[in-house]
Amino acid sequence: MRQTDRMRCAAGTLAFSALFLLAGCGGGQPAPTPTPPKPPDLAAQSELFRKGVEKVADGIYVAIGFGLANSILIEGDDGVIVVDTLEGRPQAEAVKAAFDGITSKPVKAVILTHNHADHVFGGAVFTGGDPNVPVIAHESTASHIDRIINVVRDDIYVRSMRMFGQLLPPVDEANSGIGMRLDYRPENIALARPTQTFSDTLDITIAGVRFHLVHAPGETPDQIVVWLPDKKVLLPADNVYQAFPNLYTIRGTSYRDVMEWVDSIDRMRDFDAEFLVPSHTRPVAGKEAVADVLTAYRDAIQYVHDQTVRGLNQGKTPDELVATVKLPANLANHPWLGQYYGTVAWSVRGIYDGYLGWFNGDATTLNPSEPTERARKLADALALGKPISEQAKSALAAKDYQWAAELAREWTRVEPDSVEARDTLADCFRALGAAQSNANARNYYLTQALEWRGDLEVEPNDPSSVPDSFIDELPIDGFMRGLAVRLNPEAAKDANTLVQFSFTDIATDYTVHVRNCVAEVRKRTVANPAMKITTTAKTWKRIASKKTNPAGAYASGEIQVDGGVANVIAFLRYFER
Repeated sequence: MRQTDRMRCAAGTLAFSALFLLAGCGGGQPAPTPTPPKPPDLAAQSELFRKGVEKVADGIYVAIGFGLANSILIEGDDGVIVVDTLEGRPQAEAVKAAFDGITSKPVKAVILTHNHADHVFGGAVFTGGDPNVPVIAHESTASHIDRIINVVRDDIYVRSMRMFGQLLPPVDEANSGIGMRLDYRPENIALARPTQTFSDTLDITIAGVRFHLVHAPGETPDQIVVWLPDKKVLLPADNVYQAFPNLYTIRGTSYRDVMEWVDSIDRMRDFDAEFLVPSHTRPVAGKEAVADVLTAYRDAIQYVHDQTVRGLNQGKTPDELVATVKLPANLANHPWLGQYYGTVAWSVRGIYDGYLGWFNGDATTLNPSEPTERARKLADALALGKPISEQAKSALAAKDYQWAAELAREWTRVEPDSVEARDTLADCFRALGAAQSNANARNYYLTQALEWRGDLEVEPNDPSSVPDSFIDELPIDGFMRGLAVRLNPEAAKDANTLVQFSFTDIATDYTVHVRNCVAEVRKRTVANPAMKITTTAKTWKRIASKKTNPAGAYASGEIQVDGGVANVIAFLRYFER
């Protein structure tokens, strides 16, 4: 790395170390030998980022490959509107020059879809510093930018440099999954701060072009999408791009509410767009093609969410869920769901942590061995060359209870039917619990000791034991949404069925569409469902709570069915009770 580049890196670290998308400081260490190969599919992904300006429809253009993200030009009667502005002045200037080659009309407004650096740090190039050019964004975008700059710790900087390959030598570079390369440099910041904001929606006409802006939290909480009703063009921002979404990012992030993300895509689906222009990768033309992309994308997100929640409700740990939650083949092979940016495995861990936090439910991990000490003990154990069973019992005899528990837990995985392994682990937990002054930890250790010894089985709560009055007061929405996380994908793998539920006592309809191994639940009425179930919300809540038998409810007339009783029974069998 050249001395000037080292100085730039140092300055960036000191002044902007909190930024989560940071710096192509240039250079890097000498390339290792041999050069790591590039998987052909990842190399092929680079074709999506070939540099140029593409015309999408009359008056709609997208600049691709000038930076990590895209910049979008919308031409109006007497001016243009620019959506997203790339990561810095040089990239924005190159895009502006390309846009100026299309039209000389002045910029009338800038729209920022969210706070990420590759979307906001070139804004001043397009406004030219003119305070009369509005910069439109969600009301929280400015605070997110400020938080990133002022609060997020240095670790995010380091992890971002690794994730985006900022310091890799050119021979090692492939792409960044959703763009060729991020080239952010602190000295190139040209931020134009938002001057016009909104909370949920904003309808506005600029240069004769009608805009409908919608708050659509997904990859970020401040994400907005742009709908051009007269042109049938949808700009989904970073909620959709041609790669599996970053439901969790390894550079570090707070929990991304993935079901909010799904809801945002569903709002986009309702626009019935003819063109889709994402802020990364290439546009899509044709109503059917757009609908296919949006539906597959939201189904993939929901599938990972629902099967993670289903698994954690079965007591599975994150590691166990990562091993079992895989996209069904039709989604895994969809051209917009290649795992080039986000991955299913990271998403599973992020969702688990979002619901339950860091603890995986296994008492062995409550107070794990300190890493250096664990490494030393592991090295000693390997040097001894004795079976793990002997070493676990020896550690227990030596009263090294935590290390003994860690060894015994691995022993139970190797020999899950071994009574001796289970009893040894139980003895470890009893000893660890007895030493605890923390009541929560003591109780947890001692309870799991009983479980491992086979003296106790902790069962999930039985909803049928809950008082009727409590069930009756709960909103029906929760019961309907809960169907999604009870779907058995094996039972529903070939299903494509839409059922309408009509609740007569609250005059509310829901649809449940099972497809792609997910159950899409929406509050709405459709014209021609495959089946229709008519009942009261009270009756359905009691069925869902196992208080009322559905066959008995049908026989008594509490449930009416259109579309065949056998078909409805087959549909309900997709779901675990």
